[in-house]
Amino acid sequence: MYTFPSLSDTIKEQFSIASFLYKEQNEMDDTFYLCETNYPCLLFPINGNLSLFSSAFTQKQFLLEKEQAILLPAHSGYDLHSTTSCSFFYLTFSGSLAHTLLTKALQHGNYINGNDYFFIQKDIKQIVSCLDTKEPNQEELEILCFSLLTHLSNHTTDTSTLSYPPLVCAAISLMEENYMYLYGIEELATQLEVSKNHLIRLFQSSLKMSPLQYLTSIKIKHAKLLLASGEPSLELIAISCGFSGADYFRKVFKKETGISPKQYQSQQNTSITTSLPNELYL
Repeated sequence: MYTFPSLSDTIKEQFSIASFLYKEQNEMDDTFYLCETNYPCLLFPINGNLSLFSSAFTQKQFLLEKEQAILLPAHSGYDLHSTTSCSFFYLTFSGSLAHTLLTKALQHGNYINGNDYFFIQKDIKQIVSCLDTKEPNQEELEILCFSLLTHLSNHTTDTSTLSYPPLVCAAISLMEENYMYLYGIEELATQLEVSKNHLIRLFQSSLKMSPLQYLTSIKIKHAKLLLASGEPSLELIAISCGFSGADYFRKVFKKETGISPKQYQSQQNTSITTSLPNELYL
């Protein structure tokens, strides 16, 4: 079980990893019970196959195969059985923002696979690496946690992107994974070993937008999560989301959303205070 250092109060109220367990298991081990919690849960196998059976309803069953993970709602308990040697992470999430986003994410389905699986795997590995240091960097840990929450909240079992050309799918994957470090399309085209103009033409014909517009939308999406968390430093948000600085971030954010980052933050704080259930915080 990994223990998280204390996060800042504004972050902790919005999002925190309540428990973070790593376990290895084989087919000879006893059934492992995932206890019911008040929080949404993530079961993330690293290798091997797992079966989940509902402790309340025997007909409720999930089978996890290679490169598949599962997001489970609050108040769900399952018996876990392994048919092969396996290892997995089990995480639970607390906080108002996590409750809202993951409840909505579950409407897209429980299973996490494809690119979503690898994005989340990278988030978890980076969090583990941060926790394994003697004095974990709090700001780095908060950014990594929000990256994990973003990838979880945007997971989908929709396979419609498979109809895109392979180059477009590769570009989308690179942008989703490296948005913090991409400042333009030239670098993206270089990584894909194609010309910038060819990438723009193919992207435009497939998604009806330019790759730069798509990259900007990813950065704004992540910025909104950090703003909603109450993070006060626009400079930190800007750098975390791949903008060159706070001034440029303000300009792009207002152009994309019609309001300033501070106005958006104020709206989110008001909305969360007045509309979210409070059963998690008693």
